[in-house]
Amino acid sequence: MYQEISLKTCEEGEKPFSFLATGTTAYRFKQVFHQDLMILLNKMENSEDDQTDMTVGDKLAFIMNAQAEKKDMNTLNVDAFLTWADQFDGAELFLHMQEFVTLYLGSRRTTSKPKKEAARPTGK
Repeated sequence: MYQEISLKTCEEGEKPFSFLATGTTAYRFKQVFHQDLMILLNKMENSEDDQTDMTVGDKLAFIMNAQAEKKDMNTLNVDAFLTWADQFDGAELFLHMQEFVTLYLGSRRTTSKPKKEAARPTGK
């Protein structure tokens, strides 16, 4: 899935950024950050303690932006992420975390429709 989201940068003010979630997004996330994206998202959703990694959305946005801009994915690393994140104003990425996660998870939904309704138990 592709989406443009306007984000505030330190130097240019509000600016549109492209984000693309594909089947390789989770793989690329692990390649760059050495963490399993789905485990982090599950922890974020189910966590009631302070162990949640609140940078998951920022890192996910970085990967999806790199995919949208067709960057050489082999050159991405933590330093490239920090340089990219440094352009944003304050907590801008954190404020849009829900949009990034929704875009990623939306790309994982099936678009196929069942041919017939699911069978219901008849009670026999």
